[in-house]
Amino acid sequence: MKTLILLTLLGIMLCCLAQEGAQKSRKLLNTRDVKMSKSSANAVIKRQRRSYDYYERLYPRVKTPLELKMEQCEDYWPCDQLSEWVGFHQAYQKYFGPV
Repeated sequence: MKTLILLTLLGIMLCCLAQEGAQKSRKLLNTRDVKMSKSSANAVIKRQRRSYDYYERLYPRVKTPLELKMEQCEDYWPCDQLSEWVGFHQAYQKYFGPV
């Protein structure tokens, strides 16, 4: 019986010590320790620069005729609404003629 009481008291004492240690470690951790300056962050992580394609500058991207027709249908709201129900081809044919 004495052993059980002694083990219980020892367990309670260990729990109290563990809580005190956790509280001390929380106090030691500040936001100043976590944050870093921009210059030191940039030294660690380098941003990848976007590489421009040589041909993209010389020849701008030209949209396909079908893509232009799809945009025309999207801009006209009845065609856009109908294209959701029956499909783009049928909606475009109804409002603008053959695809």
